[in-house]
Amino acid sequence: FCFKFLLLHPVSSFISLLIRSSSKNMAVSRRRFGRKSGRFVLPFFALALFLLVPSKQTQNTLAMVPEVGTAGLVALAVAIVLALMLLPLLLPLLKYWRIMFFFWFGGRYADAKKRFGLNGRSCSHLYSLALVPWLMSKPHYRTGTFREDMRTNLRNVVLPTGFYGLPLSVWALTRLHAVVAILVVIPFAAFWGAWYRRLLGMDSAYACFTRTLFDPRDWFQLWRLNCRLASMTALATKSPDFEKEDKWNFIKGCYDNNLPTTPALELPKTLVAKDVNEEGGMGIHVLKNVLHGGNWLLQEKLLNHSDVAKLLPKESPLSTMRVVTGSYGALKLLGASVDKNKKLCNSLCAVWRAGREGASTDHSCVMVDIPDPRGAQVLGTGSTSAHWYAAGFKSFGKSLSTVDGSIDHHPDTDLLLRGCKLPQVKEALELCERSHELLIPSVPLAGWDVAFAAQDDPKAPPKLVLLEANLSCNFFRGTVNWEEYGNILDLHFQALDRKFFG
Repeated sequence: FCFKFLLLHPVSSFISLLIRSSSKNMAVSRRRFGRKSGRFVLPFFALALFLLVPSKQTQNTLAMVPEVGTAGLVALAVAIVLALMLLPLLLPLLKYWRIMFFFWFGGRYADAKKRFGLNGRSCSHLYSLALVPWLMSKPHYRTGTFREDMRTNLRNVVLPTGFYGLPLSVWALTRLHAVVAILVVIPFAAFWGAWYRRLLGMDSAYACFTRTLFDPRDWFQLWRLNCRLASMTALATKSPDFEKEDKWNFIKGCYDNNLPTTPALELPKTLVAKDVNEEGGMGIHVLKNVLHGGNWLLQEKLLNHSDVAKLLPKESPLSTMRVVTGSYGALKLLGASVDKNKKLCNSLCAVWRAGREGASTDHSCVMVDIPDPRGAQVLGTGSTSAHWYAAGFKSFGKSLSTVDGSIDHHPDTDLLLRGCKLPQVKEALELCERSHELLIPSVPLAGWDVAFAAQDDPKAPPKLVLLEANLSCNFFRGTVNWEEYGNILDLHFQALDRKFFG
């Protein structure tokens, strides 16, 4: 009786629910399952209590199966708990797998939007993710292949576990590794992340799980999506604009277009740097100037303007603002129509990186959002992604997930950053939009690092200086113009699908 009522009934009911819901949209499925979940949850809990807390009446029953033992009961209880956690998330997981196989078996971008009811941003994410195994062997504008670029850029990024950080580059070794990551690792991480955020009261498990799979907002997946867009656009257009990823080519382009950038030193031809405490030939670095055939760009160090420095610790690095801009310039090269009345380049996001005490660069920072860079131009709340870079046992004890905008004060000075104002934020956005149009119009997205540099006259306003443009950029957890961003993704991936697959 217990076996039939407590186990077979909920399992058979769940299977029938899957069958009835297979053709329904996810909102309807969620509503039906959520409101009637008691008929599944209560029988499973009853079974767990029946097995783990046996009464006198059930002792004889347990004695009939002595081979199970305490370990078996614990394992069964764990399995039941995991099943209870998984059941509400099974429908979106099945849809995610279905979409992956749809693309792998020749499904087209436009058909997927109609068939699965996806918006442009969601379809762009899933389509480009499914194409990663195909893209891995293709040439990359920055390194030999896309696979090599993934291995290079993911070697210091880990999946936060709170225990041990394994570099994500392991999932870029082969196409098989990539397929396993797409089908197993991403859903697994989404599952545990969803329940972690649910237990801490940060989010709904269902909402977080479905968002992670279909419409991610976390900095890592957005970064990888932007990388795939840049790689596929460069592969399809063969545009020389992507050569501006090289820092020296970028500076030369700025020189040619009278854009403010950090000047390169012509002399010395070769710089020798020695550690004063090393011996035996160690601690010596020979840097040959790029202007004389070397690979090293030699520049003077810039200092933060006083209006920026007052928001930072005394010993802090040059703290730049990341401005992400988008462009429609590549669409013409891809054979797609372009709205002539639409502005070619637009800013999508602005984040200030508040450097940490003693750091050499602002890669060690608090990422402070600027939610209204054209209006109020004041700082919002800050976030950190340091737990994504905690390799090995450095990850022990760190959070699995954090809330965007959870930091109000600088962690080294306790200064309240929210509400403070940076100088010339609007001017920096306009500079980046103009630079995108002049330098790299056929690059869909670019992340500009802008410095508010001090001038010789301490009373002079800051000098805006472009340090570099990152063509595979991320948003640093800032406020994004999602509508404009989604439109850029949608138009480009539609055109890329037609370009590559007819």
